[in-house]
Amino acid sequence: MPLSKKNKLLLKIAGSINLLFILLTIAFVLFLGYDSAEHHRVIVKIITFSFANLVCWLVNLFILFFLVPMASGKKNQRLLFFYLPSCLVTFSLAVLIANSHLYTLVSGAPVQLPLAGPLLLVISINSLSLVAIELILSRYEAANIRIENANMRTENAELQMKSLEAQHEKLKSQLHPHFLFNSLSALKSLIRTDQVLAENYLVKLSEFLRFSISHNEQNVVSLKEELKFSLYYLDMQKIRFREALSYSVDIPFSELETASIPVFSLQLVVENAIKHNRLTKERPLAIAIRYIAPDWLLVENNIHEKLIADPGTGIGLKNLSDRYKLLIQEDIRVSNEHDFFRVYLKLIRE
Repeated sequence: MPLSKKNKLLLKIAGSINLLFILLTIAFVLFLGYDSAEHHRVIVKIITFSFANLVCWLVNLFILFFLVPMASGKKNQRLLFFYLPSCLVTFSLAVLIANSHLYTLVSGAPVQLPLAGPLLLVISINSLSLVAIELILSRYEAANIRIENANMRTENAELQMKSLEAQHEKLKSQLHPHFLFNSLSALKSLIRTDQVLAENYLVKLSEFLRFSISHNEQNVVSLKEELKFSLYYLDMQKIRFREALSYSVDIPFSELETASIPVFSLQLVVENAIKHNRLTKERPLAIAIRYIAPDWLLVENNIHEKLIADPGTGIGLKNLSDRYKLLIQEDIRVSNEHDFFRVYLKLIRE
């Protein structure tokens, strides 16, 4: 019957323990020598103890490897199929060896306690062997439990990450129908009022959509790419609203190259500002995009609320907040005071 991984490890440790004990016995015997009868008696006791210890280990390992598996699933199997047979077998072997010619030959005298001696062997040496075996097995089981727990934590983390990725993809996919609806509505209005501007708007829209599709598979993009994407959108809105809309960008070149941001995040904030405010020549909407050290991007606009607010779709800033939490366990910051609406987006560093 092939040995399990646990039994192989136990056999290896048991062999190491007994080999070390035998080597220590040999070293001790050589150190004492046979100079006197007293030394001879001590050496006989050491050899007897070493041999008895080896026999106990062999008996217990044999019972554990071959007898205990036969009783798998039975109640009290450890007591009935390991401890009890171990004591009975070692006691029987000790009685046979103690009353044999081998013992008389080695010790030079017959055994004085034919039953008490073997019983003492079972209580002392065999009990130590059983305790050592149980300690080795318990350490093995504890190590296995730690490994299983670590594997479970790893699997749970992987499942959680896959769940977060799926949620993020769902949230991100909601942006495109929302944007297309608004863009087509704006294009329809421009066609009625100014066909030249409508044509320019359509060109910008095609560039915007091409860029959007090429980055749709990404969750995070460089700040430079996201700003380029957002400026496409702002150019489209500038065609539509003309002098009623202005924007400015103040971001160091080094930040554009090194910082990242969730894809479509800046564009969504800009779109949100245009969606919820009135844009007129007398009171234009001014959008400012600025870098705030050390790791924030500020999108600020003056407030000129519509007389009749657009019905909310539930996407907007809530969508962006959820995506930030899923991606980097951070949230956006929103401030609405002193006639200015501000959204702070956390920049992502490698």
